[in-house]
Amino acid sequence: MIGVGAALSALRTVSEDDIAACARLTGDFGAHHIGGMAGKQVAQGLLTLSGTPLLADDGVHVTGMDLRFLAPVFVGDEITTSVTVDSLDGAAVGFTVVVTTTAAEVLRGTGTAVLLD
Repeated sequence: MIGVGAALSALRTVSEDDIAACARLTGDFGAHHIGGMAGKQVAQGLLTLSGTPLLADDGVHVTGMDLRFLAPVFVGDEITTSVTVDSLDGAAVGFTVVVTTTAAEVLRGTGTAVLLD
């Protein structure tokens, strides 16, 4: 059961294969993703956010998100995605999502979802 204050997190390590697969799926072949930035490949924003659906229950449908990308994520970075329920009004859910590496907070945002039957 989802309730206000409920929190979930997921952990993953970003790989070159992840960046290549994301580029193929999204068409985001930016030089900083494929060639790297200062010799390091930077993960696409969508890849950085991709841990969030892992946290959703089968009965949760995300309807909107407002995100800020705060720092780059590089190949080999271990990212932790955390989602916290901020509000619950009937089937409407408000939540906060935060993605961190061991070095920094790299993404922060809020979102809305609906609980499906």
